[in-house]
Formats: sequence, C-alpha cells, structure tokens
Amino acid sequence: MDMENPGERRSAKPVVHVLPTRGHPLGNYGTMVPLEHRLWGRVYAAGLAAIAMSLMVVAARLQPDKYFMGTHQQLRMPPCGFVTLTGLPCPTCGMTTAFAHAVRGHVLQAIRAQLAGFILALGVMLMAVFSLISIVTGRRPSLNWYRVRPESLLWWSLALLVAAWALKIVIGMCDGTLPVRLSVPHC
Repeated sequence: MDMENPGERRSAKPVVHVLPTRGHPLGNYGTMVPLEHRLWGRVYAAGLAAIAMSLMVVAARLQPDKYFMGTHQQLRMPPCGFVTLTGLPCPTCGMTTAFAHAVRGHVLQAIRAQLAGFILALGVMLMAVFSLISIVTGRRPSLNWYRVRPESLLWWSLALLVAAWALKIVIGMCDGTLPVRLSVPHC
C-alpha cells in the first residue's frame, strides 16, 4: 500500500514462471528428422540396411558353439590366441556366438556367450529397422549430442565390455567351462 494514499492499492504485476513445456531443457535424447537429400539419403539407408541384414544372415547361418566361444572358426578364422595362451577368454570371445544366438531369439544363451555381443547384436538389429524406416518415411534418427556426450558413450561402452568380459569369466569358472584346458603338443 502507498503511504500517501492509504485507500489506493498498487496493482502488482503478476509473476510468471516459465517452465519447460516437456522434457529436458536441452531437448530429447533423439528425434526423427527429415533426410538431408531425398534420393541419396535413402540410398545411404539402404546400404546400412544391407550391411545390418548381411551380418544377421551370416549369424543365422552359423551354428552356435556349445562352449559359448569358437563360433567364429566356422568363418575360417583361427582359434583365439588369448584362449590358447591363458585358457581364459579375451574381451571379445563369444561375440560371434552371441550374434548367432541373438538372431535365433535365444536371449539367455546370447547373454551367456557375451553380454556386450548380445547388446551389439541388438544394436545391429535396430540399425536395420531404423534404416528400413528411413527408406520408407524419408526420416532418420538423430541423436542430440548435447544430451549424449560422445566421450561418456565411449567410456560406458568400454566399461560394458570389461564388465561383460568379467561376467563371462566368472560364469565360466562357476560352471566349470573355464579355464579351457588345451592339449598343446610339446616342441
């Protein structure tokens, strides 16, 4: 109230609180945005879809190894040198087996083979789906790099790989499949 005119009230300005409409102030983690170029964007998406689907077809043609590692040898690759030397799996042992189980829908066996490989297989399947969506709709997924920091993504991926490796070793020790005992001929 004003002291000069006690009967007169001063009109107060209303206080307006501006709140974000929805979500985080920096926006969503990702959105679907239009392709930069109608034709070449779809060609690029078709290439990504072809790569992802070829990986899944190859994985589907492989017979998963019963010891949850060694499936890559069906691709005429040599046995893992780390396993040969130490009797323990390397950080990527079981990735091919995880892919072979994942495309068959054997979730628990894929996780047992290599958790990081299972997550990578899911990522490849998602890449195929989003690529096909991009071809049909002309829109592509876009990450908000203000919310998803690349260095954090790298460190979390590395932590996942190390944790999955440790999990594979612990489970293998518990079920008796590790350490692998190879009969190496003496020189």
